[in-house]
Amino acid sequence: MNGSDIRTRWLDFAARLRNVGLSIFSRSKVTVTDQGSADVRVLGLMLLARTLSNLRAALHLVDGSFIVEAKVIARCCFENSYWVGALVKEGDKFRSAMLHHEMKHKRMRAKTLFATAEGLKGDMRDKLRGWMKEHEQYEESPTLDPKGICERAENESYMFYQYLSWDAHPSIETLNRYYVAPDSEEVPGLDVNPAVRSTEVVEMLNLMCLAVLGVFFGVGDLLGHDNAQTGAMAAEYRELTALSATMT
Repeated sequence: MNGSDIRTRWLDFAARLRNVGLSIFSRSKVTVTDQGSADVRVLGLMLLARTLSNLRAALHLVDGSFIVEAKVIARCCFENSYWVGALVKEGDKFRSAMLHHEMKHKRMRAKTLFATAEGLKGDMRDKLRGWMKEHEQYEESPTLDPKGICERAENESYMFYQYLSWDAHPSIETLNRYYVAPDSEEVPGLDVNPAVRSTEVVEMLNLMCLAVLGVFFGVGDLLGHDNAQTGAMAAEYRELTALSATMT
């Protein structure tokens, strides 16, 4: 099977995968607790919503031949799967770690405002200083990072996250896709809309769908679902992955 045909199969699979994710919401019977949006099950559903949004965005980007941008979005799906996995493994302990991380970064942003915003004066400055004083217990809070959370979730896909991250930053290699070899007069060119190979699209979809499936399984575990639909999609994913190895 040629690359174009396999690309079409992956695009169809990803679209159907999104529908499976939407069905998880319809089967969810989560009631509001005193933790509100901080309830681990609600956090899981919000991560699912973020993942489905990421998936939809990536598919639109692929349709527009924006493969670099699609890879950056696919990377977000891996982050989502790590966060969900840590919620499954640690529950409220990880939820608390998320809160401490967020408050630590809010204090860091407030410090930046004090250091750079010369116009921050009067009542606004006093209120911000008061807020920092009220939340000074978060000054020494540890921060979270994808690699650390991947390990906490006992997930072995960090190498794929690293691979997708390569295109998220400018380097000689990543910029080279826009370079056109010199013409007969030794004048190089630049292509602002370089052609996208089917193999690169298939590779990105393969990795992204792996992460999305991880989110589905994790959220299903948080909600007590049997994950039968996700399991069926995972079996199809393995078949499609094997077929992709035969691309010509």
